[in-house]
Amino acid sequence: MDRESLISIIWVFGIINIAVILSVIIFYFRSKIKKRKRQNEVDHFGDSAEKKVVSFLKKNFPRAVVMDSVYLKTPTGLTELDIIMLCDRGIFIVEVKSHNGYIITNGKFWTQRWQNKVVRFHNPVHQNNIHKAALETVFRKRQSLASLPIYTVTVFTSSAVTFSRNTKDVIKLSSLNSYIKRKKSDKRMTRDKIKTVEKFIMSNMETSRARQNRHKRKIYERNAQKKAYRFNR
Repeated sequence: MDRESLISIIWVFGIINIAVILSVIIFYFRSKIKKRKRQNEVDHFGDSAEKKVVSFLKKNFPRAVVMDSVYLKTPTGLTELDIIMLCDRGIFIVEVKSHNGYIITNGKFWTQRWQNKVVRFHNPVHQNNIHKAALETVFRKRQSLASLPIYTVTVFTSSAVTFSRNTKDVIKLSSLNSYIKRKKSDKRMTRDKIKTVEKFIMSNMETSRARQNRHKRKIYERNAQKKAYRFNR
């Protein structure tokens, strides 16, 4: 084999190696970007629905205090309360769901049927019970707050949603105004008391973004293992 042929072969192998290396690098960064995008979707899933409910509450209850994305500590880690509203009627913990279609409201997991999709998701009533217990634990640190009325409600923001059966404290957004107004006013829920409650909740919140995101990733991974939010097509 002459020298020119050898050089040509070396060039060809060099180009192939460079192409392989570039392909690996491109694949790595594409995977990383895709993973980051997927995690960002997880971190912000439901944000638009929560904002819709926050806007609704502020418009219909302008004197109320509305807090969103409240992270509280529990014995097993963090729990996220979508919305807390403080008003003269009491303290409302609002779990927000953006699912549409037909919802089968049975058991630990509920099922959404929409077009050709079937999606399992955690029973939001059970979720709200955990949220209420976490808030009650916080309030027990201050005796004057321990007996204040706490209500839990799950709100579906889509108008295109129906349920297999009526479930207590599970409503559509259009019913939220009347739901709250049916509760009696509580004389203890004065403006000063509401401000005290707000400050006390804020002082017991987990505000670290890193810890909040770790919590979301943990929930995502746990749901994946349990096949919650599973899609069947």
